[in-house]
Amino acid sequence: MNNFDKMSKELLKGGKAGEINKVVNSPEGKKIGSMVDGNALKKAVATGDNETMNRILGQFLSTDEGKSLAKKISENFGKK
Repeated sequence: MNNFDKMSKELLKGGKAGEINKVVNSPEGKKIGSMVDGNALKKAVATGDNETMNRILGQFLSTDEGKSLAKKISENFGKK
């Protein structure tokens, strides 16, 4: 199991599914979704291609929407 699988299972097991949906369905999440090549990201995650994952993450984190989404994620998932 790769780290992303483990992380997603832990988030879902920890009752964070609703929080994940809120972030994904937020205006920032939807805009980022349209900016990111989902197939390339899925393939990179599946194969452990860190270079591609970092490139994709860097692309959206360089935008205002990406920064806002990262802040929401940090706020929502930092809660205990």
